[in-house]
Amino acid sequence: MSFNFVSLILGVSIVALAVLSLEFKKIMHSIITLCGFSIVLAIAFFYLSAPLVGVFQLAVLAGAVTVLFL
Repeated sequence: MSFNFVSLILGVSIVALAVLSLEFKKIMHSIITLCGFSIVLAIAFFYLSAPLVGVFQLAVLAGAVTVLFL
């Protein structure tokens, strides 16, 4: 039961942050939500027992790409 609830929360959060990052008018708000999207996606990878992919997601996409956009 907890697996389904956590998966549901992670999935809804991922979709909501992805849509918000596309819909914001200000670029700074969009970059912040894109960073949040990457962090939640990394948490989902850790939850699905893929820590290497989660670390790569945090290091490259949440860290480097967000700084590059800033």
